[in-house]
Amino acid sequence: MEQKQKLSNVSLARLSIEDLAALFNLTIDDAILVRDEIGEMANVALTELDQTGRAFRDQTNRSKKSQLTDKLNLERKVCVNGYAEIKKTVVFESSSRIEPRKQAAIDLQFFLKPNWDITKSPIGDQIDQTVKMISLYRANPLLVNATQTIGIDTLMNELEVGNANLSTTFKARELEEGKQAPSSSNLRPAATDSYNRFCNIIEQAANFTPNPTILDLFIKIDMLRKRYHALQTSGKDKGTAPSA
Repeated sequence: MEQKQKLSNVSLARLSIEDLAALFNLTIDDAILVRDEIGEMANVALTELDQTGRAFRDQTNRSKKSQLTDKLNLERKVCVNGYAEIKKTVVFESSSRIEPRKQAAIDLQFFLKPNWDITKSPIGDQIDQTVKMISLYRANPLLVNATQTIGIDTLMNELEVGNANLSTTFKARELEEGKQAPSSSNLRPAATDSYNRFCNIIEQAANFTPNPTILDLFIKIDMLRKRYHALQTSGKDKGTAPSA
């Protein structure tokens, strides 16, 4: 019995919005060229993918073109660099031979530990977590004194100001995108479902009703999936879609 052909695995939920939009777009482009030869079911699925996938891609492009994006990235970089300098100083001073400085740094390291990787979070989470962290810091005179002891109180002030600026710009961009159309994140599930449905139909056709066009399209789709599999992140899924 001939072995069943199966498309390579790719976790759509672990692709960035930009990479996912590109995968959908390239798949659509390959399929549209031969849509008259892939059968009625595949054609219906392709029409749906063309609608949901293009909408997802177009919104992704609009989001990228926001005039506030460059400002947002610059302000986030300021916060990331500032917090990195705070952590660097804390780690350095934790080995100080001057006991008050060492103890102050150890206390701060313990306080910062739950939010040590705060700048690796999505930008909205980073902003919210920074606000909470600064609030707890301000409410504890021992921590304020500790930052003064090792000379990072000014850096903490700058982080607070920088995060406030970042929050303002982030909310402004969200409002801007909200006025334009549904966000890319909101359009992602529908486009993902359409893509999975189309791929499943092509896979079934390649196994049970093959023709040269179907098999060639199957190979092209499989090559794209392999390419984008290599771009998957190894961390937490970016959405709820399962591997396809």
